[in-house]
Amino acid sequence: MPSADRPPLLDDPALPGGSLVLDRAELQAWLTESLGRSCSVTPRRLRYKAGTSAVLGFDLGTLCDGVVTTQSCVASSYSEHAAPKAEKTSRSGPPGSCLAYDTVRHTVVTTAAGDRALPLLPTLGQPDGVARVVRRLIAGPDMEAARIRTVRHNPGRRWVGILEGERATALLLRAYGDSRRMARAAACYRALAHGGARTPGVVAHSRGLATLAVTWAAGDELDLSASTELWEAAGGELARLHTGPSRPLSETDPASAAEAVLRAGRQIAALLPEISPDVLDITRTTAAALERAPGDCVAVHGDFSADQVVVGPDEMPVLIDLDSARRGPSAYDVGCLTASTMTSAEMEGAASRGEQVMAAFLTGYDHVRPLPDEAAVAVHTAAFRLRKAIDPFRACAPDWREQVTARVAATRVALEDIPLARTRP
Repeated sequence: MPSADRPPLLDDPALPGGSLVLDRAELQAWLTESLGRSCSVTPRRLRYKAGTSAVLGFDLGTLCDGVVTTQSCVASSYSEHAAPKAEKTSRSGPPGSCLAYDTVRHTVVTTAAGDRALPLLPTLGQPDGVARVVRRLIAGPDMEAARIRTVRHNPGRRWVGILEGERATALLLRAYGDSRRMARAAACYRALAHGGARTPGVVAHSRGLATLAVTWAAGDELDLSASTELWEAAGGELARLHTGPSRPLSETDPASAAEAVLRAGRQIAALLPEISPDVLDITRTTAAALERAPGDCVAVHGDFSADQVVVGPDEMPVLIDLDSARRGPSAYDVGCLTASTMTSAEMEGAASRGEQVMAAFLTGYDHVRPLPDEAAVAVHTAAFRLRKAIDPFRACAPDWREQVTARVAATRVALEDIPLARTRP
């Protein structure tokens, strides 16, 4: 149970029930009262739209007869003008999916089955939901007594889970908001399957459920504790992905990376007005540098970080989560990895370790294909530092203000060493 005097993540007067979502202790107390049993809340992902809504994906632990059960849930709070969404959410899910509803404060809590934006989840919430999903995806005796467990749930956006049968190899299920998004993701997986990199393959899909089943990559995610040899191997694997065919993938609009930075900067400035001038200045500088950065056009992962690399018992890395694959500059992936790795290392007080593993990664990459332009990598690294600066807020870190401010400052320092960023257009 969190400290009772810990303040909510933020205060939005336009959300009458905002504290129920933005204050972990208050949400726990409300659910404990509503459900009549002891509850614990573990926040996972927050989506916030100022003056309109706050939507929290979280794990709910409940204690009943000495047994603790955990399930993925969603808490949503709306402003007065968006109040009908709360009412609709409270009544449109499968029976039992609505756990609590405050009609005055326009706030509702549901199980994952109440996430109407992802067609798979209400189906799973039905009494025979797992069996229905299995029949539509992977029918057969190996999937008898199948079970599905949640890995990740970004409410209204995406859900990832593991499908396990009695005798079958586990599969990864990826659920989307509509069949168009699912089809695009499937195309990414299939396109990269024809390259030299080790990636999961598509096993099945359902348009009606907007769900994709791909092979499960067993092993451990790459992290700072992994050996430099594994980081070097991962570098070679990304280089092989960059060397593979890219024609089936859609091409990134060169202006989209700059626009993503501008959106991130505006959001941080709105959340932390005290550093708004500095944030907006850094944002403009970074966006302008991105537009001038040199770049090739290859097949890119699109959201590459160490946790997108799984190393199995054979110590061969597999690149996972390919939904964002596209054609773009190789510096995009390398910059994304550098930003996330160095940010994690700095948070752990292990910056030198971050530099060490990145050097090993680049060595492995260079063994397969020439490294991307150094200045372009530096610019993309700064851009991703800024884009990921908001992550502590989305993860509901109690000290998110300090963390975000520190990440913005680190972005400014990184920009000072980049000639492309020092020269204004």
